[in-house]
Amino acid sequence: MDKALLGTGTFTGQDPIFRLLQQYRQDQRPYKLDLGIGVYRDHLNRSPIFAAIKQAEQWRVDNEEDKAYIGPLGDIAFCQAISELALGQTLAQTLSQRIAYAQTPGGVGALRLAFELLKSTNPDGTLWVSDTTWQVHHPIAEGAGLPVNTYAYYQRELGRLPFTDLLEQLMAAKAGDAILLQAGCHNPTGLDFSLEQWQLLAELCQQKQLLPVIDMAYHGLGAGLEIEQQGLQLMAKSLSELILCYTCSKNFGLYRDRTGMVMALSATPEHRPVLEQQWMQLATQHYFTPPAHGASLVKRILQQPALRTLWCEELEAIRQRLITIRLQLTKALSAAIPQRQWDFLLQGSGMFAMFPLSSVEILALQSHHAIYIVDNGRVNLSGINEKNLPVLVAAIAERITDTELEELENAAAI
Repeated sequence: MDKALLGTGTFTGQDPIFRLLQQYRQDQRPYKLDLGIGVYRDHLNRSPIFAAIKQAEQWRVDNEEDKAYIGPLGDIAFCQAISELALGQTLAQTLSQRIAYAQTPGGVGALRLAFELLKSTNPDGTLWVSDTTWQVHHPIAEGAGLPVNTYAYYQRELGRLPFTDLLEQLMAAKAGDAILLQAGCHNPTGLDFSLEQWQLLAELCQQKQLLPVIDMAYHGLGAGLEIEQQGLQLMAKSLSELILCYTCSKNFGLYRDRTGMVMALSATPEHRPVLEQQWMQLATQHYFTPPAHGASLVKRILQQPALRTLWCEELEAIRQRLITIRLQLTKALSAAIPQRQWDFLLQGSGMFAMFPLSSVEILALQSHHAIYIVDNGRVNLSGINEKNLPVLVAAIAERITDTELEELENAAAI
């Protein structure tokens, strides 16, 4: 072969979260601690399979009759069940004639289809994303060809920024632009909008003719299933159009089974068939048909009362454990490192929080203590348990003390 065809493109860099995971796996120290990858861990550091999922899987084994393709739009009954879970049954049924669904390979698949729909319907539009967000949001948008701007949300030194800063920056958005909003358990900060702020966002979208794209990735892990519906419900009642991206990875534990949904609320029932065709075309271009397994399990759980009750109990136990970790960690860190503020842990919800650690401190935790944290300070709180919490707090205290002493020495030398 005269000309090389492989390995000649431009490498744009590896996802920092999965790079961190690779480093963790290569670390041979027996006491290493992974607080980076966004997978729920129980008190034994396992990513457990829900008992409700186990029962649904057994039902599937006993009752599945074929393995045929399910089509580009996937399992519509699953999508309808998820829309009722996200919106509430009454509102979902009220809006059903205006909703176009597609089952997707996880939340990433949902976001990619949503972003490509935005690009195809408004080539000149811009996607507005919070200045601190899930690190994969940007490459998904870039892959779809969407220009991205950011709005004020969080700074490491200040924490959650004033909501007025967010509104002021979004005044620069033009009609037809889209704004990406996280429904709850904000990744990576854990700091969410209040209902009053959701109302102001809805009014802004009406005023500026902006399209909200709502990412619902941790439904039920923060304030609870019903409370976390409220922002989305308010938007759906107030606006003629929106997009919802939903994943079952966290709240059903179906990470590797890639179970998600994208939903577009159209302005009129007449627009729905057009959107369905667009979802179908986009899905066909990428994967043709989504995986059936996870969706069939979720549908079974949501449609079978006893399984749904069991699932809700399991999800609530996870939610309560995360609350307990936040309380215990706040108490321990406040006692060990009183010179820094830790109240943000109690203000937030869900699996993640942004620790006020410098890049030097984060690297030192990794190299000296085998504690792995994402380079922006995001900590997966579910990886903390009664056994490793004292070790973690002692390590953070040591690294912070060392950094502050070095800063004092440098200042004295100057």
